Amino acid sequence: MRRYVFNEVAIKATHRWKDSESGKNRQETRKFFQTINPFNKNAAGEIKSCDEIMVEIRAERDAWLAAQREVKP
Repeated sequence: MRRYVFNEVAIKATHRWKDSESGKNRQETRKFFQTINPFNKNAAGEIKSCDEIMVEIRAERDAWLAAQREVKP
């Protein structure tokens, strides 16, 4: 059986805050990624480029960080 390995485009984001109950420093790290593969297509039906994927995962990262700041200031 043939095995295919697709290139991954990824970035990490870390949210740091001071816990209000214990006063300890906390952090949460999350990885945002997509792969370049024949099934990951843009609106035109073409395979997404690395730049297109980076735009999408940066937007996803920014939304996650904004939500974390609201929940854990």
